[in-house]
Amino acid sequence: MAYTREIHTLIIGAGTSGLLVAQGLKKAGLPYSIFEQESSSAYQTRPREWGMTLHWGSSHVSKCLPPELVERMAEAYADPTVAPDAVTGLPIYNGKTGELIFEMKAERPCRVSRKKMRNLFSEGLDVSYGKDLVEIVEDGEKVRAVFRDGTEAVGDVIVGCDGAHSRTRTCICGEEGAGLTTVPLSMFNFTQTFTAEQAMYLRKLNPLFITSIHPDHGTMFWISIQNVPDPGKPETWMYQLLMSWINNPLSEEENTYEGRLAFFKKRSEEWAEPWKSAGRWVKDGTQIPMDPGTYWEKAAPWDSRGGKMTLCGDAAHPMTPHRGQGLNNALQDSSNFVAAIQEAAGGTKSLTEAVAAYDKEVLERGTLEMQVSLKQTMFIHNWETLMQSPMVKMGMHQAKKEKARTSEEAATE
Repeated sequence: MAYTREIHTLIIGAGTSGLLVAQGLKKAGLPYSIFEQESSSAYQTRPREWGMTLHWGSSHVSKCLPPELVERMAEAYADPTVAPDAVTGLPIYNGKTGELIFEMKAERPCRVSRKKMRNLFSEGLDVSYGKDLVEIVEDGEKVRAVFRDGTEAVGDVIVGCDGAHSRTRTCICGEEGAGLTTVPLSMFNFTQTFTAEQAMYLRKLNPLFITSIHPDHGTMFWISIQNVPDPGKPETWMYQLLMSWINNPLSEEENTYEGRLAFFKKRSEEWAEPWKSAGRWVKDGTQIPMDPGTYWEKAAPWDSRGGKMTLCGDAAHPMTPHRGQGLNNALQDSSNFVAAIQEAAGGTKSLTEAVAAYDKEVLERGTLEMQVSLKQTMFIHNWETLMQSPMVKMGMHQAKKEKARTSEEAATE
């Protein structure tokens, strides 16, 4: 495409969406600068790691990545030896009896490692690390990002790809408007390796993931493969374990690393196999973090200041994780943003018009999914409402207004 205007984009955040935006702009021949709050060493060595489910959003990856990186997408998979079409959905079991309830359908689902996907997406990019955004300043027709280390960057548009607790969102919407709402949800989310025999046992039901809901208290217990460094050495395989429930039954004294591990092991004893054994096999001394659920309940049209400021990914629609939609929506945001900047640079739309159209679609799609995912979170943690949850009608498929309405009607029948 021939461009009539050079539009320089400032990307805040080098997570999946920020990196994909940078790759897309680079592929399109458009200038960009990308900034990450963490230092380069912390970015690579952060202790927490988890997986994400890639399904309907995968088509947006090839729109932004160069062909040579698209061909290497398997490097981001939790297990590169599992073909993307090997699994049709997430099997959901009765945690008490071990009986299969149903399968949550998805479009060619595969588990990807957040760390491995970031490493792949960052190839060929020049990321500026240690850049903690403090404020955004309008500077005539330009926009200026001010960082805590005293440095500044000037561009034509700034896009916040800095996650659920986005500083960019706060700069655009204000502290109150950007604030998150906490859901009465508690989550243990951590990784673990096992002996070779144990590791193979945990993958018998499904090579990627399994989950269960316990009918007595609605607790969810998820097991998924996180990393397979050596397919021939199961003792090297890393698993992601997630237990979540509504409200917090842990006392202040119990809510420590030791207390959480004791609670996890005790509650695991109530499960059927293989969840019971997975709980028993978690190593002593494992440090289990406690995470709340959050979403942007106050999401509303934001002032882009004439197309100079916008949001992308979790910064635009932080959501609870129980429908596996965060990554896929972020990938669509990234490709849509790149397309919008191409339109503005090509002269088919002004920057104001292109960003306004982008914002409208992202807000509408993101708000719908935040609401659907929240309903999913609340409904699946209650045995009485489990079969009325969105996953029964919609699976992991992208939320559409009509599908969401049908799910809403089903829940009230």
